[in-house]
Formats: sequence, structure tokens, C-alpha cells
Amino acid sequence: MVKTDMSALCNIFRTFRLTCYLLICVALLGLSTARAAPPEQVEITFEIHFGAIRLGIGEDRLKHDGKQYQVYSDTIPQGMAALFIDTIRRESAGSITQSGLRPVRFIERGRKQGIRAAEFDWTNERLRLIHGESNQVVDLPKGSIDQASLPYAFAFAGKIPDDFSVHVTDGRRIKEYQYRIIGRERLESALGEIDTIHIQRRVDPSTKRSFEFWVAVDQHYLPVQMRFTDKKGRLFESVVTSIRYP
Repeated sequence: MVKTDMSALCNIFRTFRLTCYLLICVALLGLSTARAAPPEQVEITFEIHFGAIRLGIGEDRLKHDGKQYQVYSDTIPQGMAALFIDTIRRESAGSITQSGLRPVRFIERGRKQGIRAAEFDWTNERLRLIHGESNQVVDLPKGSIDQASLPYAFAFAGKIPDDFSVHVTDGRRIKEYQYRIIGRERLESALGEIDTIHIQRRVDPSTKRSFEFWVAVDQHYLPVQMRFTDKKGRLFESVVTSIRYP
């Protein structure tokens, strides 16, 4: 029974940060405020919890020179979770344009089903999706982005509309997402009190599922807390422990 429960938790752990990143990027792309680009290097660490159980950590790195960027994102299981799954590594690279990040390639490693990857052909508006043995080419909507770039896309965007949607790919498919802003809040964290914006994804009110997160106003709108409730009402939370600009 314990093994079964832990397997279920680990399956959710695999997708928890990915789901939160989708929400973060979509919502922040809708903030009507101009922002300066973040420093050329950023490192963020999170702790991921299921209730009182610590499932693991997330470690992200962003590098850019104002023209090109790279993102490395690791989800690292710890404790019992490490017995069931391996570290998942996501990487993205592309260019920085006047409208924000424009990825050219994305790859994810660490899943038993094989790699997930996406290749962006902006000239011909085509997207190649690679998932294990599957390889397909689909239409590439304007402004599309990949999961690894998601939490950082807003930091390079200028003034944009309050209402916004964006297409996001994880290497398997591409999907459109929307958001709503709840308001401003002060949060206690390992970094002290943080002035944040509380954001929530639009979800069906008939389900227990919910997605919400908080971004730091004075830290380039980087994510500092993320919360996910699954269809069974189980709550998972990811909380920032450090933000560094090496």
C-alpha cells in the first residue's frame, strides 16, 4: 500500500513543477507593466512538499547576453521519492526579441519513455515534436514557447495586454493556456517578507483541481511559491529557498 501511494505521489511530482510553470508564464505574460531584463545569470532553488512530506527540490539556471539565452531546469526527487524516479533535466535555448523569448530547441531527459524535444521553425511556422519513438510536425502559433523557458519569459517581455493566452509545448503536444490575477500579497519565506502578485489559472469550478502561485515583485517577477491541488484534493506546494545572481 505504501509503495502504491508513493508511486502515485511520484507521478504527480514529475509533473508538478511543469504544471506550475505553465501557469506562471501564461499569467505573467498578461501583466501590464514594463520590466527590465534580469541579470545575465540567475539561480533559483525550491523545496517541493506534499503536506508535511518533503518530496524533493527544484534547481533552475538562466543565462543570457541580451541576445541569446539558455535555461537549465532540474527536478530532483529526495527521500522515498528518489527510489521511484530519477532526476528530470529540461533545457531550452533561443533568442531574445523585442516581444520576449523565442526558443529554437527544447529537450527533456530522465523519463523512462525516452526524451521529449521540440524544434521551432519560425520561418515556416512549423514545430517538430519528438517523444520517444514519436516524431511529428505541427503548426507553430505565433508567440509559442516551451516549458523550460516558461518561468523566465515574462522577465524579457515589455508592456503587454491584461488579457493574454499563449501556446506552450512539452515535446509531446502544444496547448493554449489562460490566467487571472487575484491580487497583491505579502508572503513569509526563507528570503524574508516578499511583496508578491498572487495568480491563478482559470479552471472548471466543478473540479477539485486548482493551480495558483506567487511571484516576487522586487525579484524580477520570479516565482517564489506555487500550489497545486489534484483531482482528489491532495495539496502539493513548491516554495523558494534561494535566489542568486552569481
